[in-house]
Formats: sequence, structure tokens, C-alpha cells
Amino acid sequence: MSDRDERYYTAQLNMQTCSRRGLFRGLWSGVSKPVKTQAGLAAKRTAPRPPTAVDENLLDRLCDGCGKCADACPQRIISMLEGKPALTLDGGACTECRECQRACPTLALANASPDTLPSTGAVATLSGMCIRQMSAPCQSCSEACPHQAIDTVNRSIAIDSEKCSGCAQCRVACPAHAIQMVMR
Repeated sequence: MSDRDERYYTAQLNMQTCSRRGLFRGLWSGVSKPVKTQAGLAAKRTAPRPPTAVDENLLDRLCDGCGKCADACPQRIISMLEGKPALTLDGGACTECRECQRACPTLALANASPDTLPSTGAVATLSGMCIRQMSAPCQSCSEACPHQAIDTVNRSIAIDSEKCSGCAQCRVACPAHAIQMVMR
């Protein structure tokens, strides 16, 4: 190795020297930030996903389709759709237990921290005749909501889509089947 090459590699090594903490901070900083599309917006979910799933673009790259999340789900609402985990919210609800996150070996379900609201990508909407509109004293949906996103107002309900995680617990609890889950 020539003297010039040695100086070059020494300079490169000095420029790239960092602590172990700095190395991991650099590696994890890309995982914790949502991937942006060309328009500068996070990619819209194409199907309801486990609540701690990373953004769609990153999910496509990280998820290997192993299905361990589906096997770990105690509610059995996760299925593999086109090799990616999707929630079937028609007959069940997500309790946000994070078992799927713990089972995922690729960090594809490691988006949500305890401080952020998990989101399936779906939101609850009033789609039918709420029995409160017939003066029934029902509050099943608001009592079932773990994020206090549903408020019983007069003879109807109001759903705060900013607080709604899309878990469908309100939908399952509704005796009139007046709540539907739709993609945001």
C-alpha cells in the first residue's frame, strides 16, 4: 500500500469513526421515521394492518411474509394478504395486545412506541341506525373504545377520527351493527 493510499484510508477511518451508540442511533433513526412518498406524504395503507405496523413502503421492504404475527394473534384476526399482514375486522377486533409485534422477527411491526397512538389504518364510522336514535340508553360502543374516541351526544354518537385507532372494538360491541370500519 502506498503512502498516499494509507493516508486516504486513515482519513476515511477517522471520518467514519463513531461510538456504538452513534452507530445504532444512525441505524434506528431510519426505522422510527415514516417513509415519505415523492409527494412528501406517508404512504396510505392499502388494508387494515396490525396497529404497530410500519408505513406501507417500509412494510413492503421489511416484511418477509413469514406469518409469525398471524400465529401469535390471540384474536386470530391477522391473515397474510399478498404476503403482508392484514386485519380482518369484520368478525373480530384488535385488542392492541402487541403480541404480533413481539412475534415479528423483521421489525415490520415495530413502528409504534408506547407514546404514540397505534393505528390499523381504518377508522370507525356510523354506517347504520344507531339505537340511540330511537332513544335507547345504549353506550356499548363508547364503553368499548379504549381511546375514548366515541362520545354519546344526545340521541346519536360522535366518533373522533383523530383518537380512533381502528381497532374495531366499538364495532364488535355495537348491538345494532351501526358501526363500520373504513380505510382512512
